[in-house]
Amino acid sequence: MFGKILNTFGTKILVAFINLAIAIIISQVLGDSGKGIQSLVLTNISFILIFSEIVCGASLVYLTSRHSFSKLWLPSVLWALLIAAVMGALMSLLDMGLDRSLALHTAVLSFISSFASINFRFLVGKEEVKKANYNTLLQPLLLVCTLVVYHFVLGYRDVYGYIIGLYMAYVGSSILGVCQLRDEYKSLKIMPLQKYRDALKDLFKYGFLNQTGHFVQFFNLRLSYYLLNAYVDAGQVGVYSNAVSLAEALWIIANSIALVEYARISNSTDKAYNQRLTLDLAKICFAVALPAVLVLSLLPSSFYVFVFGPDFGAMATLIRILAPGVLLYGIFLILGHYYSGSGRYFMNTIAALCGLAVTLGCGFTLIPRFAATGAAVTASIAYSMNAVFLMVCFLRESSFHAKDFLLTPSELKEYIVKIKNHYLK
Repeated sequence: MFGKILNTFGTKILVAFINLAIAIIISQVLGDSGKGIQSLVLTNISFILIFSEIVCGASLVYLTSRHSFSKLWLPSVLWALLIAAVMGALMSLLDMGLDRSLALHTAVLSFISSFASINFRFLVGKEEVKKANYNTLLQPLLLVCTLVVYHFVLGYRDVYGYIIGLYMAYVGSSILGVCQLRDEYKSLKIMPLQKYRDALKDLFKYGFLNQTGHFVQFFNLRLSYYLLNAYVDAGQVGVYSNAVSLAEALWIIANSIALVEYARISNSTDKAYNQRLTLDLAKICFAVALPAVLVLSLLPSSFYVFVFGPDFGAMATLIRILAPGVLLYGIFLILGHYYSGSGRYFMNTIAALCGLAVTLGCGFTLIPRFAATGAAVTASIAYSMNAVFLMVCFLRESSFHAKDFLLTPSELKEYIVKIKNHYLK
């Protein structure tokens, strides 16, 4: 398992650097307004995916070991197609910060992304984490290559380079996923409707519980984008989204650990083992993330101006405000995957509701007055609220105490030895 965590971490580090290159290219070529539009495109895709993943989301990881591939695949794909069509129609009528042509693209892209995610989650559910990681890496690689060709070779300067890049990324990832699951696709069978009954029941049961939390959490993480666009302008969205992207890149550590943790706990029934594993992983996550947060917080405004362009100097202040909440949210991710892996998705939903209360209360108050700074303060408090709630719940149901979340010198030495053994063997 330790090797899978390191492989996942290495993959996500590469993905983070590629995503940073993507953000730099868009920021330098299109400025803060263009970056704001790009952020809204991606945010709207994420919004559609919340509904799509009621059936074809993270619950597939939990159910892969409990139902056959054939019983899970068809309902997942059909549901993703239905949601993309319905949400695409709604977004073309409603004002989500984009014109109608971009709204249509987001709907189509959401379906292709869902298909790619279905394959990815089957791989994780089978604990084929390395294959899933290769799939994850392909998407940003194809996207950044498309942007380079579109902006620097062909010389175009509009947001459609990003749209084309997303098509390339999602289609490429879908094709790779089919190849990685070729044995499952070869045995794929279309069965009578009654054969899907149990699988459908579980897909909606666990998926609805899981996505309720994701729906709430989406607004915790991204409501500020819409508020900034409504109360200020797309330029503030662009600056804030870059700050958020860099700060949230620190979650690479937590997400790398949580992905393997989720797969392991989903296949385990030993509650004591799962709790001990979760505590150990939370401690590692915090210990590794802390120095990274400190380094990122110390970078001056001139650094961000040099990297992203003259419109982005305010990123330094925004990242410092976001840093405490981002650090604590990493622990929330580890604890959240403990509850998800044991099928208790409602715990994440309650935690997300606590954060949403902060987001609504502070967002509508601080953002109209302080713009991106108000958004950063709101997000940092909401992130912290998520983590504190799950930490209290975890301690109450386990035999651990708050001090057990601190990493001891002997444990740190043990983890360093494991890392050395992994890379030097």
